[in-house]
Amino acid sequence: MATYESAIPYIQKAEGGLSRATTDTASGNPSPYVYKGVTGWHTNRGIIWPTFKTMAPRVGYEINQENFINMPDKIWLGIYKVGFWDDMKGDLYKSQPVANAIVDFAWASGGGGARRSLIKYLATKGIKANDSTSIANAFNTLVEKEGENKVFNDLIDERKRFFKSLNQPANEKGWLNRMETLRKQGLSLIVSGVTTIKKNPIPTAIITVLLLVSTYVLVNQFKK
Repeated sequence: MATYESAIPYIQKAEGGLSRATTDTASGNPSPYVYKGVTGWHTNRGIIWPTFKTMAPRVGYEINQENFINMPDKIWLGIYKVGFWDDMKGDLYKSQPVANAIVDFAWASGGGGARRSLIKYLATKGIKANDSTSIANAFNTLVEKEGENKVFNDLIDERKRFFKSLNQPANEKGWLNRMETLRKQGLSLIVSGVTTIKKNPIPTAIITVLLLVSTYVLVNQFKK
């Protein structure tokens, strides 16, 4: 099964630090804190202020300026693990690259937004899903049917279409470049064999029959 540790280096590298950029929609709901003589700080290490307010107490930390502005690793990791990886049922995925892409979708759009988009995407393939668990099961089935490489690439392409649909020219190039970085990371995992699902695996019953036949042949050879 997939593990949350695999996605962390990519996300941390892709995210900057503290931000008050007005091109980000998160600027509409900034923290109340003054830092370096100015206000408007709305995001730190990819975690927006509303998410921090909701998640910090859930992972055992206070909502205060120190924890948001300086964002210690332990707080960032707790929020990522509980608020995003666990929320999207990352542990259920049998493909690490697919799990990383799914959770990164939630990281960018929130769990609710990611689920709505993924449910709509799966519907185009004739697959019904209604929550994080059924989404994970659906993608596991898709990987078994179509192969990990195809499902992962299709998912990245779908996410790129989603970002283009937002019509935010100031952010679009960065988002699309980030998706290509995620694609390269995922493909490197596939090439290195970090996957537990193979396309069209040989059924256990067939393997058993082949073993029995081989054993019969060998035994009869020794009898001659």
